[in-house]
Amino acid sequence: MTTIKVGGVPEHFNYPWHIAIEEKRFEEAGIKIEWTDFYGGTGELSEALSNGEIDIALMLTEGVVKKIIEGSDFKILQNYIASPLIWGIHVAANSTYKHVNELENTTAAISRFGSGSHLLAYINAKNQGWDTSSLNFEVVNDLSGAVKALPNDEAQYFMWEHFTTKPLVDDGTFRRLGDCPSPWPCFV
Repeated sequence: MTTIKVGGVPEHFNYPWHIAIEEKRFEEAGIKIEWTDFYGGTGELSEALSNGEIDIALMLTEGVVKKIIEGSDFKILQNYIASPLIWGIHVAANSTYKHVNELENTTAAISRFGSGSHLLAYINAKNQGWDTSSLNFEVVNDLSGAVKALPNDEAQYFMWEHFTTKPLVDDGTFRRLGDCPSPWPCFV
């Protein structure tokens, strides 16, 4: 039996993989899948792929393209999710901001420079007609960092996948002002 180490972010997009592993669908084909969730997102996933900790990564398209442009020997095998990723535009629940257009000249929380949250801040700014050269950023590392940063006004908004953040909107941690779909397929 061939063993393949696969990694992805812990989001609903990868649920079919978990079902197939649980139902031993890969084993029926002579393949043993060892799955790893990467809570640090695309950056942590890229590092694991580079270090040989995993053989295949299900990655955000923008993340793998960035790594290829930087000289990585990563290869895109195929689209995994061909539809765009819907990025929610979030503020702290008690924020005075009520509309996306009010966020111009404020600070966006991002997981890291070059991340999806960083890149989509530019896409959103372009969609809004803002001057992208005046964007401001605060690195918060991940979703839990944004949960801490927004109420403390270290940043005023944060962009992250719409449905992954739904529990935080539902429980009153964040308020979603709008959505910004990526202009490319979301996962490869």
